[in-house]
Amino acid sequence: MTQFDSIHSLAQTVTAGTVLFEEGTAGGGIVVLLSGRLSVLKGGHLVGTISEPGAYVGESTFVTGKMRGATVVAENSATIIRLSAQQSADFLQSPGAEAKMIRTVTQRLDSANDVIRKRAERITALELALKTVLSGLTVIHQDLRNADTNPEALTEVARQIRVLVNRHGTEDLLDPPIII
Repeated sequence: MTQFDSIHSLAQTVTAGTVLFEEGTAGGGIVVLLSGRLSVLKGGHLVGTISEPGAYVGESTFVTGKMRGATVVAENSATIIRLSAQQSADFLQSPGAEAKMIRTVTQRLDSANDVIRKRAERITALELALKTVLSGLTVIHQDLRNADTNPEALTEVARQIRVLVNRHGTEDLLDPPIII
């Protein structure tokens, strides 16, 4: 029996909701996903999902020795291989395992960069919208100062406020998390 066969003998099925890692706890080994889907949460918020057979989870803690950076939960019934720190080190000596881990880490880094880029674009768009609203409010403020009690002027100010609200008031400033 090869080392790879003996690792496969460690396969186990976990049910939906099973916590594989808890954020902030000490770690050691890694988990290899064979089938199913895992949710990755940071601070209780979903930040990613993992569904690729053969994907590793927990490699960052294994490599750095730091505390777990996220909570990982089985989203549905999943088949996994849970490796201890020593088993993980042995497994990484198998042909192709180290290259697979590098690919996985690189893909996650690329995904994180995409999230940062999308959020930067959203911030830029919000800044522009806020500048437009501020400019509009400045004009409305000046119009109110000049309106006295002229009904036509007050009607125009109310119209300008409706335009600003209709244009910018319906935008959701709190986007849902971007899934990586």
